[in-house]
Amino acid sequence: MIRRNTGDEQATEVRYPGIQSAMDGSQAVVEMETAASEGAGAYPITPSTQMGEGWAAAKAAGKTNVNGRRLLFFEPEGEHAAAGVTAGMSMTGLRATNFSSGQGIAYMHESLYAAVGKRLTYVLNVAARAMTKHALNVHAGHDDYHAVDDTGFFQLFAKDVQGIADLTVIAHRIAELSLNPGLVAQDGFLTSHVIESLRLPERDLIREYLGDPADMIDSPTPGQLLTFGEKRRRIPEMFDLDYPALLGSVQNQDAYMQGVAAQRPFYFDHVQELTDRAMKEFGDLTGRRYARVMGYRLEDAEYVLLGQGSVVSNAEAVADYLRAERGMKVGVVDIAMFRPFPTDLISALLKGKKGVTVLERCDQPLAVDQPLLREIRAAMSQGQENYRASRSAKGASLPFAGVAEIAPEQVPDFYSAGFGFGSRDLAPADLVLAVENMLPGGRKRRQYYLGIDFIREGTKLPKLEIWQEQLLEHYPDLADGALVPEEAINLLPEDAISLRIHSVGGWGAITMGKNVVMTVNELAGMNVKANPKYGSEKKGQPTTFYGVMSRKPLRLNGELKFVNVVLSPDPNVFLNSNPLAGMQPGGVFVIQSDHGPEALWDSLPPQARRVIQEKGIKVYAVDAFKIATEEAT
Repeated sequence: MIRRNTGDEQATEVRYPGIQSAMDGSQAVVEMETAASEGAGAYPITPSTQMGEGWAAAKAAGKTNVNGRRLLFFEPEGEHAAAGVTAGMSMTGLRATNFSSGQGIAYMHESLYAAVGKRLTYVLNVAARAMTKHALNVHAGHDDYHAVDDTGFFQLFAKDVQGIADLTVIAHRIAELSLNPGLVAQDGFLTSHVIESLRLPERDLIREYLGDPADMIDSPTPGQLLTFGEKRRRIPEMFDLDYPALLGSVQNQDAYMQGVAAQRPFYFDHVQELTDRAMKEFGDLTGRRYARVMGYRLEDAEYVLLGQGSVVSNAEAVADYLRAERGMKVGVVDIAMFRPFPTDLISALLKGKKGVTVLERCDQPLAVDQPLLREIRAAMSQGQENYRASRSAKGASLPFAGVAEIAPEQVPDFYSAGFGFGSRDLAPADLVLAVENMLPGGRKRRQYYLGIDFIREGTKLPKLEIWQEQLLEHYPDLADGALVPEEAINLLPEDAISLRIHSVGGWGAITMGKNVVMTVNELAGMNVKANPKYGSEKKGQPTTFYGVMSRKPLRLNGELKFVNVVLSPDPNVFLNSNPLAGMQPGGVFVIQSDHGPEALWDSLPPQARRVIQEKGIKVYAVDAFKIATEEAT
């Protein structure tokens, strides 16, 4: 088991410890790809657009990569064409990349199979987004990520901005060793647009770790040795006029199957070992250790929360809380690599646990289980077959090499929790319920949702009450389909300064909030996390921004339920929301107003005045509109 190092655990003796920085996941990808790669093809689609725009801006500015080569960029008409352009760059021996999300992945799906079959080495960067189902949504979901499961791309998923920076570089190394294209994902908006502190990989690290695409390297596998000889170009030139090759021919019955089957032993079966090699090499240079599966406090854990993406950091904070406050032995598993599925590591890590809740940010209808849980069950089943084989024939080789032997009583109970579709907020209290569901005496719901409710308990709306009664008459178990917490839990560090901004879409609140946290990071050296609440419908409508600053690492990723400071550029904020919700005693509330002190106090709702007095909240009024009018032309 490997636990990834955080910035505070960074080893000082390593050659490339990283540059202390703060940025969002999109910028981290741009920084890595413009340093490492030579060419990109991209068609803008939310929330990956910033990646392509960042690359285009670097190209326009004349930026060169670590090998001194100018950047190539193409923005063809459509995602399928962009994927084709990227594949073409890769076939000419360039280190290439692409950026996409959501429907863009679906549109290019056909070309992904061909990229694998042609043994290309490009990396597809994805800000994972929900697919349009009953409605259009451009926010976080793993639908697009799992749409690629059957193509042959290896698939990585980062839990935070540090992870997406590092895994983007590692992905190129894996692709170029294995001659297999890869996908690196982060949660759309929740990582791609969230500013976090990180140690940015140095350009010198990228130069040493990845090398030049034209370098001649030792062929890393027997299959490649037989194909290329003892040496090969780091990124093979499939299109080479001196050595013509036929690619993408039409093959009939006899030839086609042999070509498909041959890829497994000669290429696919090597991806796992080459991934371990690439991750070890990266860890040796940086001190930041990655593995295909990473565990947190698993050694003595009885119950486990397992997932991919930004939910993992939240789960780690909840595990710490439950251990400290309730004495529960809870651990967390981060599936950093989904393809090839890490059966060997998963079978060993989950063997003997009492219960595992698999957190899935997608909902695949009509499937026996959701994607992660399907693979996990298959892994545990292989472990049981190994156990039976070892008992039936002493000394015989196991049917599944590398997979743990698992007795039937060592298989944990599995629970599936759907959450966060379209960036629906997930609070720490939701994850506490997921753990409680597994405990003796818990509800033991095997499939349910977090962060929503099917039945609104205690509603005072007569029509809704009648409607709910009718629903429960026909679907008596409906209420148990979602677990709803009774109260919020504050898991922010004790020294954290938590900020919420209430404004109007289009007034620049997101930019203002980012500037605030970046200033704190640069001047005070504090860890920061800025989490804007995006939405196309917010133009001219109420919107919010969340930011946290602390000397300690920040893990929670979501809407803040507890805040120290509230800024409200919107003078009418009390007409559309409660800006004092979650305010801590002694907090600060700053509001836009052209009123004097007494008039401002009289304009506040009675409930607001009562909360301000009871909690000792400090209230400040600033007529920023007047200041802006006087200072700006």
